[in-house]
Amino acid sequence: MFSRLLGSSDSKSRSVAMASAATVETLENRQLLAAIQLPLLGIKIAKRVDGSGNALNSNRITIAFTKTVRLQDASLIRSFGYANDLLNPGQQRKVTVGMTITRDPVDGRVLTIITDRLIRKGSRLFIYAGALTDTKGNSVVYDGTSAAKTITFERGQNKPRYTMANRNWVPTDLSYFTKDTYSAAPNPTVANTEPSAASVRTNLDAFLSAKVSQGIITAAQKNSAMALFDDSTNATYVPSANLRAAIVSLVGTAAEPAIGSYLGKNNTTNNRYTSIAFDSTISASAPISETKLSAGGRLSLKIRPTFAGEDFRALSAVLAHEAIHQDLPGSQSGDGTPPNSQDEEIIANTVQVTVYIQQAMVNGAFVANGTSLVNKLNEQALAILNSGKGLFPYGGIYKAPALTNDGNVFPGAKTDPGSYGDSTLVNSFENWVRREYVFRGFSSGGTPGNAIASAIINNIIGTGTNTSTLGSVVQNNLDTRNQILTDVVYIRMGELLKLTF
Repeated sequence: MFSRLLGSSDSKSRSVAMASAATVETLENRQLLAAIQLPLLGIKIAKRVDGSGNALNSNRITIAFTKTVRLQDASLIRSFGYANDLLNPGQQRKVTVGMTITRDPVDGRVLTIITDRLIRKGSRLFIYAGALTDTKGNSVVYDGTSAAKTITFERGQNKPRYTMANRNWVPTDLSYFTKDTYSAAPNPTVANTEPSAASVRTNLDAFLSAKVSQGIITAAQKNSAMALFDDSTNATYVPSANLRAAIVSLVGTAAEPAIGSYLGKNNTTNNRYTSIAFDSTISASAPISETKLSAGGRLSLKIRPTFAGEDFRALSAVLAHEAIHQDLPGSQSGDGTPPNSQDEEIIANTVQVTVYIQQAMVNGAFVANGTSLVNKLNEQALAILNSGKGLFPYGGIYKAPALTNDGNVFPGAKTDPGSYGDSTLVNSFENWVRREYVFRGFSSGGTPGNAIASAIINNIIGTGTNTSTLGSVVQNNLDTRNQILTDVVYIRMGELLKLTF
């Protein structure tokens, strides 16, 4: 049964006979073709899925008339909706919806419209005179005039989700990204000089005060975090004020459980880390940071000194990542490296970019710093903004049914972004992370979880997922259950990165 059509402009046509007599009108000394009035019977709007049941970025709109119609000129049937304008926050932009229109070969009263993206609730479909005829070639008009028939869609996406349906989003300012991915990007600033402890403390205090004012944390939580930053014992174990600020700034984020892991003994070893520092003895194969476990059962964290002067909020995302890599004494390899895999790294990097975006939601000015680490993290943010399969148009980590380029998450990027020896399109966040670790020789498959990793992951996807193994089950839930990266958060991050569509 077709549902009753509401919100359209055919109130008069529904009350007249099913077809009126043919008429001839005169306008500017020209005769129009004979035209008839033809009421609608009803309209259906459905989401489309692929053969596996995955959501497509498309609707099927079925319109039934009271009599047989012929499709005379499909270009005279049009639709558009309003989306958030990412380049002009607070404003909206008009987006035309592409459509494929066919007449049902069995029931000639029915038109089927397949859209090239999900439609906006409250948007309109215009059927102009001349688009349809009856079986005798008479043009179909409405309300006795040649004006367009306007149908308002009562089902569809709200504005944020409609904006998400217009992915992939495209960079407009390549200074936010790296030359590894975009050839035309400028060289980022190398931030290798640590800021003074006094300036770090001032900036940390202001940032945590912003979290208090936004209701993310309480004043008591802020005071506790500042006390941890000032604590002399913590300063002994983490001498860098920038790294201490990065750790305590995790309060109010999904990775808050990492604070006690780094500044206490709440980790798999039940001991303090031997060191958390910018350290030039970091392994050559580690591009940013690495966690190791000694034979004596102590963890250590090294970050490449090249990043010593990076913003503490960017560093906090790296620390959130590294908190996932904890294992029991005796499980490490000969060089002290805990067991790891492509799949564990996909999870750790999802944690990393989630925390990065969380911090940017408080005050996102730092994403425009143009420094090496920030720009690398901006690329991860772009990749995850253009991903999401399971609950599209919501975001996630797997390939989204995007509008163009087979889901390329880096529109306009190099043929082999990252120079990983893979010239295929990067079609999801998961694919972007995996190709790096394939290049670095990591194996696939799940690895043992740990209490801190579980606590952080549960803060992102909620409880109820088995996190004892860091593998595909957790990844699947990160695609469908990320409670932090909502559509509104995605849009705000798209605005901060100056993206468009």
